[in-house]
Amino acid sequence: MDNYSKIRKTTQFTSLAVSSVIFIIALYGIFTHNDSYFEIGLLLFGFIIVGGILLSPILGRFWCGWLCPRGTFLEYILEKVSKKKKVPPILRSKAFKLLIASILGLMFVMVLLDMNPLLTSEDELASLGGFIVFMCIVTTLLISIPLGLIYMPRTWCGFCPVGYAQSLLSKNKILKISIEDCKNCKKCHSACNLDLCKDSTGKSNTMDSPDCMACMKCTDSCKIGANKPVISLKTA
Repeated sequence: MDNYSKIRKTTQFTSLAVSSVIFIIALYGIFTHNDSYFEIGLLLFGFIIVGGILLSPILGRFWCGWLCPRGTFLEYILEKVSKKKKVPPILRSKAFKLLIASILGLMFVMVLLDMNPLLTSEDELASLGGFIVFMCIVTTLLISIPLGLIYMPRTWCGFCPVGYAQSLLSKNKILKISIEDCKNCKKCHSACNLDLCKDSTGKSNTMDSPDCMACMKCTDSCKIGANKPVISLKTA
């Protein structure tokens, strides 16, 4: 049985380190009103588009599970103090996901139309880059951390707009988690970041949820080797 956790953790913290440098530089630009540093926030946006959106039809929510800096922070830092209560179904509902995506989308459009009252610059790229960094910080402090403390550490990931977009695009992804010969011992249930395993183990041959982040925690927790990643070119 392969141990994916070590490889994944190294990948996660490398991504977190790179993203942290981008954040620090962008924040310096925000506080000093330096447009050149403001614009570096666009690197993070590009990182999300390439790593998250474009790869999702192939790998699903791989970005969320292996590269997202916020997800890494929530998983390893908040995990130590989280109450780890069950996430309310409403926070995973389609309506709630659409609500959050609509609100952030509206704010994004406001920036494009120079209607953002918080971060403005004559340089449109600087305004956009600064907004992206600003919103990441605000949503982390006001939503991700509070919910992560009360419920599962990565509760935010269940309705994150970027994650939701990946879920919609990953219905025919080729990277899947096979759970054949599962004895439904439930070892993977507590290991799953989004509490998804219980919906598939003992009921299906693969992890069916489009929200699965391929974090491989279920694979490492399975004592009989039933859970394992597979590449399948068959589409639904």
